[in-house]
Amino acid sequence: MPDQRKNIRSLPQNIQTNQELIAEAMELGCRRAKVVSTNSIALGSWVHLQCQFGCSHYGKLLTCPPCSPTSSETSEILMEYKKALLIQGKNSKDMQSITSGLETIFKKKGFYKAFAFSAAPCDLCSPCTVETQCQYPEKARPTLQACGIDVRGTLSNNGWGDSSAAQAAPCSPSNDITMVLID
Repeated sequence: MPDQRKNIRSLPQNIQTNQELIAEAMELGCRRAKVVSTNSIALGSWVHLQCQFGCSHYGKLLTCPPCSPTSSETSEILMEYKKALLIQGKNSKDMQSITSGLETIFKKKGFYKAFAFSAAPCDLCSPCTVETQCQYPEKARPTLQACGIDVRGTLSNNGWGDSSAAQAAPCSPSNDITMVLID
């Protein structure tokens, strides 16, 4: 009889508590962080329209639509995760290094599927190498909005709906909300 334990997803040996994950974010300079269920992440196909008909980055960056995952694709991806670390930083510029740093830290701790989002459109290359391939695939990450995530809805679903962050324009310097998927 085959060993049934092989079919059970293995967890990292050093399981970090939610408080430890939050502490990692705070140590890197976040204003606040919260571990949330991926079921609380709001998605919407309408978010893509905001990018396509309102953002100068549309079609010009590998991390933005139409190159980024759609809300339907993001929905499928979220089903492969149980939780995410929702983060508010001090400004969007710092968030790219903070979230990529957290992704790396979490992977080293055994969360091999960790994946970070950025708060602002990628600015690692100028201009973006959208017609070839990314020069910084280890650092470049799409924004939440680029993947069809309704940031205001997600903040509201997780008790942060009354914050000024919920009012920030998507992909702007005042937008300092992002997250790292963890499993």
